[in-house]
Amino acid sequence: FSAVSSQSSASSGINAEYGRTSSGKEVDHQLTRREREEVMMIERLVCQYFTIIRKQLQDSIPKTIMHFMVSHLSKNLSSYLISELYTEDRFDELLRESESVKKKREGASRMLDALAEAQKVLGSLRDIPDV
Repeated sequence: FSAVSSQSSASSGINAEYGRTSSGKEVDHQLTRREREEVMMIERLVCQYFTIIRKQLQDSIPKTIMHFMVSHLSKNLSSYLISELYTEDRFDELLRESESVKKKREGASRMLDALAEAQKVLGSLRDIPDV
């Protein structure tokens, strides 16, 4: 805190704490009440600024880490998965039809046969002349 006040008043050339200029000469000038209040206000503002910046950094660091982790994962995951999938010894396993899909396919095939038969019957009914 005192480093901040020394820096802020050093820029004006007067060290408010010791009453000396940056060159080391003594100054008779004492800070007025208003100047002390302005210095204190500047110190508070600088402290608030640093608090805000610290909070922003605390928020942005985890976000940045996650960004780089996700970026790295997205770049490398797809190539890893493809290399794992496309091995010749796994082709039969990957192309095998599951039991549930097999049952659905057989049911759909029976339904298709039944519908084709029904279409034939309906087609033959149209060919019968009206009596």
